[in-house]
Amino acid sequence: MGKVKSIILVLAVLVMFTATAMVATATEPPTPFHAYGWVKYSNGTAVLGPNVNITNLNTSENYTVETNASSNYYQVITSSCDVSEGDVLYFSASDNGNSTNRTITVTSQNMTDGGLFEQNLTIPVPQVGICGDVDGNEKVDSMDYVTLRAYVVGAPGWTITSEWAADVDCNGKIDSMDYVTLRAYIVGAPGWTLNCC
Repeated sequence: MGKVKSIILVLAVLVMFTATAMVATATEPPTPFHAYGWVKYSNGTAVLGPNVNITNLNTSENYTVETNASSNYYQVITSSCDVSEGDVLYFSASDNGNSTNRTITVTSQNMTDGGLFEQNLTIPVPQVGICGDVDGNEKVDSMDYVTLRAYVVGAPGWTITSEWAADVDCNGKIDSMDYVTLRAYIVGAPGWTLNCC
């Protein structure tokens, strides 16, 4: 009789452990899936408070994307149950006028890592005007050079009409090399060309 009680006790303990393990497994929260990044314009300027949407094209599910009016950062954290390997995620960002988008296919490594992580989005800045036309008078002349030089050295009251047109060497910033390039182009120095991008 002692053996029977021992076997029943062992079986009862095993059933209790199995039931506890099943309850613990069933109540564990799903693994989060994280994607984040920054939204900027093609000239490098931050897009503050961007409108960012992420849609799973396989399931048509839209995810809630967190943004802030004083930052160009965005993030989404969703359950890994909502995203699967092979799903195509559609990222779109806008500034209420200009926009950009891209699609990314989720890999098994993304699932293992817990997300896509840094997905920066760049909104193209429309090219306005003529490359080198810093003052917006629809021609490139010595006044453009004077305006650009005064703006770069910080002379009070000098402004430029188009940052795109002033970045004549396409390095993403307006600096002294831009007015040197613009002056050489205006005087016709050989080999000097304007390259706004």
